[in-house]
Amino acid sequence: MSKEVTVKLPGKLFIAGEYAVTRPEHLALVTTIETDFQVHIAESQEKSTLHTNVNMQDEHFQLSELGTFQPKDEQWFLSLEVLKIILKKCGKESFSSEIALTIESDLGAGEQKKGYGSSAAVAVGVTEALNTYFSLGLTAFERYQIAGKAHFQIQGNGSLGDVAAISFGGSIFYKSGKNPIWEEAKILAVDIPWTVYVAQTGKAAKTSEKLEITLPDTFFEQSDELVIESATAIDMRDFDLFKEKLLENQLLLIQNIPEGYMTQKLALVLTLVNQHENLVGKISGAGFGENVLIFAKSEENIAELKNECEKNGIVLIKATISQEKI
Repeated sequence: MSKEVTVKLPGKLFIAGEYAVTRPEHLALVTTIETDFQVHIAESQEKSTLHTNVNMQDEHFQLSELGTFQPKDEQWFLSLEVLKIILKKCGKESFSSEIALTIESDLGAGEQKKGYGSSAAVAVGVTEALNTYFSLGLTAFERYQIAGKAHFQIQGNGSLGDVAAISFGGSIFYKSGKNPIWEEAKILAVDIPWTVYVAQTGKAAKTSEKLEITLPDTFFEQSDELVIESATAIDMRDFDLFKEKLLENQLLLIQNIPEGYMTQKLALVLTLVNQHENLVGKISGAGFGENVLIFAKSEENIAELKNECEKNGIVLIKATISQEKI
């Protein structure tokens, strides 16, 4: 019976620092939630293959010819970049057979993207699956570095906070590296004691375009301070302080990001959520659509909130923070 490996990946949601951390040596808080995203690898008898349930063409190639192979669908560049980096790092002798690699994603694509870090999940998932399938023995941080390097080289920007969070699971306090950004990153586990919900607006936003916004130096300083203060509030289990700092962080973003950052639906969710003492919500990620991340001190008001969201075409789901791997 041929060997097969399946790895399951969480999605990411930024709590704070998502713009500031795109600069080297800045800070963010990121959490991960369970999803049905998975990467499967099995032995292939002739050529290696790439397949996904997302609208992408299948690809067929020989691992020995990977350096010159050009996929028909450019969306496969990230998976192939991970393969190239691992081949170079571990040596071709580690790859004893051709592979059939399948990605099953429920994170959406294009206009249906959920904003959970689908490209980061691809980079991490392919890295994790290859490590297990070929028994490479890579450490957790080495796997993060490979996925991060591939992601950065293909995307050309970002902090890799999404890659770090999905690599290590749970919730993390993240400091981006200096040069290269994936080498010197700092990752610490954070234990969030409150229930997590996500309000999905159904509007996808391309993060890479939003990260080109020019921001003043004072923004980055204030963002880092609020990340530290928010992390301290989590550590102290002080929900009221956490809500105060998260709302200050939200206000900082609203005041500095161009018009359109807070869409009508995002504004509505924030109003509905933050009027309740036991709830706090913040736009997660680059804004301009997608999600509001919500923390609940208690379940009071959730049924009311869900009803109001549904009336306005917004989906409210209860999320589960993924298992910590640090």
